[in-house]
Amino acid sequence: MSMTQYVAWEHRGILDIGVGSISQIGAHFKTMGARRIGIITDQGLVNAGVVDMVKEVIEVQGAPVVAGVYDNIGQDAKSLIINECLRWCGENGVEGLLAVGGGSVLDTVKGIKIMLGFGVRNIAEIMRATVGIHTGLVVQPLTFPHIAVPTTAGTGAESSPGAVILVEEEGLKGNIMHPHLPAQVAVLDPQVTVSLPPRLTAETGCDALSHCIEAFFARNANSLSDAFAIHAIKLIKKYLPIAVQDGKNLEARMQMLIASNIGMQAYSKANGSAPIHNFAHAIGPKLNIPHGLANAVLMSHVLSVLFPLYLPRIQEFAEAFGVKTDGQTPEQTYGFVIAAVEDFKKQLGIPAVFPYKLTPEDKEDLRFRVKTDIAGFRFPLPVEVVDIILDLSFSK
Repeated sequence: MSMTQYVAWEHRGILDIGVGSISQIGAHFKTMGARRIGIITDQGLVNAGVVDMVKEVIEVQGAPVVAGVYDNIGQDAKSLIINECLRWCGENGVEGLLAVGGGSVLDTVKGIKIMLGFGVRNIAEIMRATVGIHTGLVVQPLTFPHIAVPTTAGTGAESSPGAVILVEEEGLKGNIMHPHLPAQVAVLDPQVTVSLPPRLTAETGCDALSHCIEAFFARNANSLSDAFAIHAIKLIKKYLPIAVQDGKNLEARMQMLIASNIGMQAYSKANGSAPIHNFAHAIGPKLNIPHGLANAVLMSHVLSVLFPLYLPRIQEFAEAFGVKTDGQTPEQTYGFVIAAVEDFKKQLGIPAVFPYKLTPEDKEDLRFRVKTDIAGFRFPLPVEVVDIILDLSFSK
């Protein structure tokens, strides 16, 4: 970071971190004045008993009242589901939003929160999916009580000022940004993550790693974002394989929740739209590929192609990722880093490529999606480079 670089670092909300931190949810809602709360989640977490665990902790304290559980959230935060969930909240007299889930659940609740703040009933009214970001939002507080309990260590969406939403009519993902979107309280309790299967643990962990890579190599990276990104990279390299192999290891789960959270903070504060997510946002909705898996497959392919972007800082990244650089030139280090990321993916069970063969029509559509995604605006890529990365990422 240059001594003349301007940085405004702001984190809104409280982080409750540690085993048993879900026990503080009721007290936080009472402080915010919420007497009736709605739990928004997905059916998998209901079936796994995670929702009952959280609900029982709240109910044993006597307040607030759990007005109901909405569990219709799917793979993405979808515009029509967000609208439906807002209606459900109104019908049940919900005075506080409790998001229990992964990135899709957390972003769904952020969509509800911003609609409540701006008095709209249709999320499409405050976003433009093809552009990816709505620039007309007036910065005003979003005060509706909102607590997030992430059940995956990947998106860091509990502390992100953005919400990635799939507009179903268009089949495109868009991004709403607002400084008050993060939860007023984010509860990082590893107990709620132990039921996450190894495959999803690996994929969501790679999503967190991609945030760190994008933050560290972003054009607006700064000393604070670097500190968060580098430490998160170290945590992910050490603890993600442990969490994949032994899902009940609370230390590994805890450290991954922390890595996910600070990785997203680094990404947000560095305006981290260096490439990886622009491809994941394009490929995921079109081919119904989960977001974490998309980033996991793409990481090494994007790294291998965008040499000019990564070379200047590759040795610092290598050190954080545990790659020895003694006596090596940056160019030599670069090759070892690519190999180390590929080995890491293999260790986690991540496939080398997507098991699809792209048609010329597919490729043309993906070019458009990559170029128009918000994550590609700050670092636009030539069509030829997009094609090379797509070719490397799919079966021949």
